[in-house]
Amino acid sequence: MIAYIISGSGFGGCVDYVTRRKLEEKLYKELSKGLKVDERKYESNRGEDIIDHLSKDWKLISSSGDIRIYEGRKAMADDIARPSRQRKPIKDPVGHISLDFHPEDKPRMTDELMAEVAQDYMRQMGLVNTPYIVVRHFDKAHPHCHIVFSRVDYEGKILTQTTNFKKNERVCKALNLKHRLMQGKSKLNTDVSKLRGKEKVRYQLVHDIARVYLSPSVTDWDSFVDWLHRNGITVREKTGKSGRVNLYFGVGGQEFWYRKLDPFFSRENLELKFKARREKLQEATPRPKGGQQPVQEPAPKHVPQTSEATGPSVVPKPKEQPKPIVIPPLPDGYMGARIAPHELARYQKGDAVCAYICKPDEIVGKHYWIWYDFKTAQPRCEPTPPPADRYIPEAFKQQMTTPRAASVNISQGAGIRFSSPSLGGSVSEEQGFALGGGVPDDFKHFLEMHPGMSFEEAKHRFRDEQKAKQLRKGPKLH
Repeated sequence: MIAYIISGSGFGGCVDYVTRRKLEEKLYKELSKGLKVDERKYESNRGEDIIDHLSKDWKLISSSGDIRIYEGRKAMADDIARPSRQRKPIKDPVGHISLDFHPEDKPRMTDELMAEVAQDYMRQMGLVNTPYIVVRHFDKAHPHCHIVFSRVDYEGKILTQTTNFKKNERVCKALNLKHRLMQGKSKLNTDVSKLRGKEKVRYQLVHDIARVYLSPSVTDWDSFVDWLHRNGITVREKTGKSGRVNLYFGVGGQEFWYRKLDPFFSRENLELKFKARREKLQEATPRPKGGQQPVQEPAPKHVPQTSEATGPSVVPKPKEQPKPIVIPPLPDGYMGARIAPHELARYQKGDAVCAYICKPDEIVGKHYWIWYDFKTAQPRCEPTPPPADRYIPEAFKQQMTTPRAASVNISQGAGIRFSSPSLGGSVSEEQGFALGGGVPDDFKHFLEMHPGMSFEEAKHRFRDEQKAKQLRKGPKLH
């Protein structure tokens, strides 16, 4: 079950819509001319137990006690509007909410259950002490009903909860669990043709981005952005005041933050998916057989020089430096948790971090432990701490014992870009500065607090903040 919040200015027009006034006027005209009237006896209700009206695709299933339901539409609209006339007029006095249920809930969705869900929804949203009606419609494949109420209660107070969309989402999840109802899991299952306005643009954009993402030819971020541009979709990255990089998708002059579309569309998550897709393609690519490999001429063997006194001189082979094990950063908004930057840094060092998470199947959230599983190469989230004997590679343990290696692990995982010479070569001055050689403690703290910022950007911003602090303190007096 999901709820769509709609606002309006006219009580009469809203009541006419939910009670199908235009359709019934058309049916009455056909009846007066002696034509056969289509009574619309839908399979879901067979036209039974309906208040005496021609259109059989709606039914009044609940209302507050002061609504004159048998005196016509005008009387019902006047009763709902009565509290709003006791005070100064407001912009949108009509509250209109549509509760849409999953088609799989249709067999058990009786009028009593639907009315109970609607009343529970109003109670949990704080829409109480106000006149209302609940009208069920039978004109769609899925069960749904409309709640019409006054946004001004009996005491003349304005009900502002109708604009609290976050609360609306939480209440819907809670009611789905309470009444064991199905909840839509993807925007891709939504019929965009039935939406209007900005909502239609947003859902259509989700469909278009998903279609580009699912294209097999898209294997990296650059090709993904290129295909989006070909389809008229803009991509923009904007750095916020906290240093966090936010991603925006736009079409037709309208722009949406990626989390308003779907948290799946974060750049970090998409790049991880593209990396896995490339690896899968490489595994599926057939390798040439041994007989088809090109024949290469053998390299000339090195003949060591010998001397009578010392014998053959042995040239030691240079030791190959092992590649550092880098734990990738957690995807943005992982499991809906808000994790502090220093906790993210601890996670990339192999530690387990604790975060408060409210899963979709939970009404009240609780604390979960998150750590990196080296066996599956994926983050793991459990309500209990990790076992003491969990697998951690010895190479990673040795790597973390040196401050330089730990710094490299965090900087690479956080996306800080360095000019990277080989590990065995010399380190540039800026690289040594970034890896902990002669770095001021306050700059180390600044890097930890801004993990998504490049080194150059962090350095310039840190200097600007230091200059600003010095100006605020004023000149030193000797």
